[in-house]
Amino acid sequence: MLPLAAAGAVAAVSWVPTDSAESTLPRLVDVVQTSYACPAASSITNAIGQVRAGEERLVQLSPDGTSSTELADPQAWSTAAIDAAALIVTETGRNVGASGFFASISSAKGGGGLVVGPCPGVVDDAWFLGAGSGKRHFSTLLLTNLSSTPAVADIKLWGPDGPVDAVDATGITVDPYAVRRVPLADLAAGESALAIEVVRTRGSMSAALKDSFTSTFAGTEPIGATRAPSRDQYVGGVVGGARGKTLLLLNPGESTARVDVEVVAEGGTFAGQDLQGIKVDPGQYREVRVPTAVGAGPQAFHVVSDQPMAASVRISSTTKDFSIAEGTEPLDGEAIVPVAIGRGIAAPRLIVSAPRRAASVDVEIFDASMSSLGSSSIDINGGTTVQVKTIDAQEPYADDAAYVVVRASGDVIAAAQYAKGDGVSSLALRAAPVKMSAPAVRRADG
Repeated sequence: MLPLAAAGAVAAVSWVPTDSAESTLPRLVDVVQTSYACPAASSITNAIGQVRAGEERLVQLSPDGTSSTELADPQAWSTAAIDAAALIVTETGRNVGASGFFASISSAKGGGGLVVGPCPGVVDDAWFLGAGSGKRHFSTLLLTNLSSTPAVADIKLWGPDGPVDAVDATGITVDPYAVRRVPLADLAAGESALAIEVVRTRGSMSAALKDSFTSTFAGTEPIGATRAPSRDQYVGGVVGGARGKTLLLLNPGESTARVDVEVVAEGGTFAGQDLQGIKVDPGQYREVRVPTAVGAGPQAFHVVSDQPMAASVRISSTTKDFSIAEGTEPLDGEAIVPVAIGRGIAAPRLIVSAPRRAASVDVEIFDASMSSLGSSSIDINGGTTVQVKTIDAQEPYADDAAYVVVRASGDVIAAAQYAKGDGVSSLALRAAPVKMSAPAVRRADG
């Protein structure tokens, strides 16, 4: 089910000439304009594209809002590294599904590791799990204003002992077209484990989180917003060996929660050993080590609780880098998966789960001119997870592949896993903004 107001998307809505009560129910409408913000720097590769060719793409550089001709072709897959605080992208065109991504290699001082993430649109209420504000686990929140008027947000923090008293965490203002970097240590120093909620109160603002470790294990990951607290959800894209997985849980409510986890694996679905009846106190953020008995290979976690919970999974198969898998809705629409996103970054693998009934996904490969190079179909048995290549390196078109478009038939939870050397990064698959749910508008009498 699409949100009532998709982040960063403008819909084509017309009035409905009827007095029926049904006319005020939400309905699917075409998206005609999409805006989002990409972190930028000379060391960051930005990749921008769309499902279908657009009409116009405006790329503005933060902090001054000037326009750039780089990456501005709405009828191509474009990549570039631009020395700016951020790129603010607005693409116009009906049902184009405009999307942006970024990639980089973090410095050793910053934790090292591979970084691949989506460029977020306007946030209303975003939840991030797995952050920290200590000396060896530190996170920075990136708030970007996408418009010419000030934007304002409030930030809430939770830790293992409950809600965290944060300093100057309300009424955080971001100037027009500016990026405000908020180290979590400035809000609440010395916290090794944190969950975050960002609530936009005014203006147009996006939110992203950069998380780094320099302790027992190192690495950097752009933590994406996880699904809003729910009693029943899936965390897809859980990969790696039997060791090194941590379940991240937040109970923002006022009642104790009990959590059960099912594992959707290659061979079927089973109850996670020692992951039944997990107690999470009111207002507590809890990190739970996943037992090795849960096994290795591609998986999704089915998280069921008696209170609304937010959930993610941290995966650290080695001590060199880690990734975060977020809770997502089933893939509803077409998702773009970047392939050409940085020198030396291998084409990603897809981790696809059919948690209930049998399902399938179609994977279509495109070059930078948006010409189709080929396609394939993947069948997934109900209650299982598979891992497949996006690109076969033996195919003659492999070097020309720029991105793939994934289309699902049936309920599917999916993610892409990237690798470069010891570096890893996870990208949850979400539908590109082609349609959005909006209320039908009834013309007033007279």
